[in-house]
Amino acid sequence: MLANASRSFIRSRLAVTSQVTSPLNVSWVPHDDHESLSEIYRLRYKVMVSDAAKSKKGNPFAPDHYCLHEGPGGMEFRDEYDELPSTGHCLVRFNGAPVASTRIVDGNHTPLEAEKFGWIDIRSRIAPHVINPNNIAEPSRVVADKSIRGSCVVPLMYLHCLDWFMSKDIENFIGMCNTSARPLIEHYSKWAQTKWITDEPFSADEFIEGRKLEMCYVSVGTKGTRERDNFLMTNFTPAFMAYSVMKNPR
Repeated sequence: MLANASRSFIRSRLAVTSQVTSPLNVSWVPHDDHESLSEIYRLRYKVMVSDAAKSKKGNPFAPDHYCLHEGPGGMEFRDEYDELPSTGHCLVRFNGAPVASTRIVDGNHTPLEAEKFGWIDIRSRIAPHVINPNNIAEPSRVVADKSIRGSCVVPLMYLHCLDWFMSKDIENFIGMCNTSARPLIEHYSKWAQTKWITDEPFSADEFIEGRKLEMCYVSVGTKGTRERDNFLMTNFTPAFMAYSVMKNPR
């Protein structure tokens, strides 16, 4: 009961950021809104390719990479998963400009990217730990413009994604990370209840040659279950508390 009350309160606060008039606006982009989708793809290209090219590590993507495409407004970073009707696209605008985005691929309707390329057999790895290993989703292509990093934008987007999982009856969501990021995620797993399904890194050469990744999952559970209450109290509520103390972008 306390967990559900917490969700209702947080959803009422999130609803404010879904209003078009809000300077910091979060929306789930319909698939027929081609202009907004193109903005997402161009933001990805800017962050993942253009900005990366200016860093010490450089641009990791080859010119013929399967995600690089010429769009009507410039270069875009997209693939076939973006076009699936079951994929959710979350876009954050600040004063009208796109500043952050992520997509969620629903594994109930399609093999996930790691499964498509054979990087890891996700469902067999997760099966011993969950009730329904086929009810999974993956947030991916998470990008944030450098102008808003360190602000509340990314935590706010994360909260909207968590609410999306519950609204769509997703029971588990998985995440991939670079091997170097595992210690940080393990630190936060104390409250996020993150569980690992890899004992050692796997290769994801089709995406970035030489890239080594690891995979974890979080149980969302179903409405009225102990798993859902646990998710609300150990993930959703703490994430809202973290978002609440962070500053808005300027």
